Amino acid sequence: MIWLFDLDNTLVGRAEAFGAWASAAVADARGDGDDLAAIVAADEGGHGSKEALARVIVDRLGWDDDLPAAIERFRAGILEHVRAYEGVLFSLDVLRDAGHRVAVVTNGTSAQQRGKVARCGIEPHVDAIVVSGEEGVAKPDPRIVEIALERLGAADADRRRVWMVGDAAHADVAVGRAAGTRTAWVSHGQAWDGPDRPDVVAPTTREAIALAASPQGAVVD
Repeated sequence: MIWLFDLDNTLVGRAEAFGAWASAAVADARGDGDDLAAIVAADEGGHGSKEALARVIVDRLGWDDDLPAAIERFRAGILEHVRAYEGVLFSLDVLRDAGHRVAVVTNGTSAQQRGKVARCGIEPHVDAIVVSGEEGVAKPDPRIVEIALERLGAADADRRRVWMVGDAAHADVAVGRAAGTRTAWVSHGQAWDGPDRPDVVAPTTREAIALAASPQGAVVD
């Protein structure tokens, strides 16, 4: 089998890292719970406009930074706090030890996403890393899946033996479907809200891997 994994909130706790940084930044600025809630909402789980998020941070916390500087400031904060999910690197090792090929397929800038990979020690546990900011194409465009498969030496692989695993329905599940792969959605306890449920739904990445690797490939909440 071939496994393509999203990075943020799939292999690493990006939401937790942003929340930890935002809490500290609000406390340092002597802000309150409303400021923190507004900043977290503007982040949109990492999928919102970085400029819009920076504007909210600057306004709420009274920073003197311009927007590009504010963006770099909160990105640095995320890197400081980001961690791999417990046990997930071991799960990647188990897949590779069984002869499976594993890649990270992530949207984002090269510096930020490579920084998370380095911070969390992910590179030794995978066979390839594909970052949208380096390739000029991003999920849900299926071309990024084709790039990943080429890097793995599996351009001609049967797509029914390829899993795209991630937490973002609009990016990870969508790109898998567009590329013809099987899809595993990491729900973090949320219910699937839409038609055409993924092949696997599980609350954590490790559980998604276990289900996808099982003979049944069942769908559970």
